[in-house]
Amino acid sequence: MLALQEDESLGRTAMESDGSTLAGGRAFDNQVQRYLKAAVRRHDLTARRNRTLASVLQEWTEVGFAKAQVASIANRAGMSTASLYQQFQDKRILFCEALSFGHAILLDALATYRKDPNPIRDLTAMLCNYVETLSQPAPQQMLIAQSSMLLDPEFQADVSAIANENHAKIKQIWYAKVQKWADAGWVRLDQFEAQRCHLASAFEIQAVPCFKLGPIANAPDGNWPADVQQVVCDFFKLYGTEKFKQQKVFSNSDFDIAAF
Repeated sequence: MLALQEDESLGRTAMESDGSTLAGGRAFDNQVQRYLKAAVRRHDLTARRNRTLASVLQEWTEVGFAKAQVASIANRAGMSTASLYQQFQDKRILFCEALSFGHAILLDALATYRKDPNPIRDLTAMLCNYVETLSQPAPQQMLIAQSSMLLDPEFQADVSAIANENHAKIKQIWYAKVQKWADAGWVRLDQFEAQRCHLASAFEIQAVPCFKLGPIANAPDGNWPADVQQVVCDFFKLYGTEKFKQQKVFSNSDFDIAAF
């Protein structure tokens, strides 16, 4: 899994994703806050850079991309605007690097959930974490900033490359999960993208309002925990193997979370 740069002030590689902790979908915001609050030594250029980029993400979260100001970002980072421009040559470079930085945090947040050997429970936990993470204000506002920059000729080429690369990485997270359960004999492989869409696409549409520029609500509409369970059950109805069906019959109390 993608890891962020080593940050001495945090004591370890930031956002190592061993899947052993649960953050209720707030792993993205929690990590941004860790960068903002970390003590930064003068010589630690990586920690200074990370705090500045986290300050951009926080600025987008609190005021939105359209109202984000470099002076305010510098203040959040505990430096002057002149010092910020010594790190980043201009606003375009600052915002593009912040977007890449935010995507690295997002990718780790999407993979940070408690893994389970039971395929139903594992996919349910993964999907719950996925929709909870995407529905939080910080990653939503980052994705809204991305959409806004894609409309600006100054940013368009760089941001398009960043967006495409990270969209592909998010897909790979789902492809790897489907492949894992196929290798274990629980799921038959069909088309990876179709299988990913069965699990994730409806929640992506529900949780990420890409074209709204102000502060936004932090939860999708509808009873999404129940929706998650139904989506997972429908997935196994469609793609579950004979091994899966037999195991479900013989070990129903351990294997089931909802009636099929």
